[in-house]
Formats: sequence, C-alpha cells, structure tokens
Amino acid sequence: LKDVGFNLQFLLGSGTPYTRRVSAVALGSNSSSTILGSLNGSYKPWTYRMNLRIDKNIALTWGKKDSDSRKTENLNIYLQVLNLLNTRNVAAVYAYTGNPNDDGYLTSALAQSTIQNLNSPQGYIDQYSIAMNNPNNYTLPRQIRIGLQLDF
Repeated sequence: LKDVGFNLQFLLGSGTPYTRRVSAVALGSNSSSTILGSLNGSYKPWTYRMNLRIDKNIALTWGKKDSDSRKTENLNIYLQVLNLLNTRNVAAVYAYTGNPNDDGYLTSALAQSTIQNLNSPQGYIDQYSIAMNNPNNYTLPRQIRIGLQLDF
C-alpha cells in the first residue's frame, strides 16, 4: 500500500432560497404570478453527497542508467466516484408548488378549463407532464472516473 491515497469527502448544504408564487403558470408562458411571501423567502431542501477518490503514485524514471540526464516523473493513477451514494438532490423547484417535478399548472382552475376545450385532453396532459419532468431540477447522478495524471 505504499504511495496509495484514499479520500472521502462529505458535502452538506442548506437549501438555497427561491421566491414562491401565488398561482401556477404554464411552462413556456411569458407571464408570471405575484410573489407569495417575500423575495427569496422560501428554501429548497437540504442537499448532501459523498465523493470518493483512491489513487496510487508511481515514480517513473527514464534515460541512461549511469547518466546525470536521468529524469524522474510521477504518475498518479486514480479512481474517483462522485456522488458515491447516488443521492438525488433537488437543484431547482417550481415556484408555485416548491416541488422539482410538479409546477401545479395541470391541477389549477385555469388549466382545467383550457384542457377540457382541447381535442385531446389526455394527450395534452401527457405531453405537458413530459415537458415538466426536467432532469436539470436534480443534481447529477453517480459518476465514476478512472484517470492518469502525469506530474513533470
């Protein structure tokens, strides 16, 4: 285990602020509803994640054996796992509901009257639900990296 390193990192963060809204607004709409409470008066959930890195240093030497021009460099081989526990942290929420996967529009009175007048209400609901399910509302899943680092 000579020249082997081990690093375990814990990251914990309080929820960042956002501004709550009084009513739901359709995705892609240019309009916005009035603020509920104060500006940045609501908070997203806490986040946590754990990262792991294991590495090994290997000394590399090259050049003629009995020469002063021999060079020694360091090669670092590593395995890095980001978000080790594959935690699904919330990065963004919808302003009306405070949820990352529901903006509240489909259940609002405004949407109900609009949806009922469409040719395919269920098709609209399905497509809207797909658009609302934004993967950017969550942090990245587990990532595994294997790499080499040459120090010279």
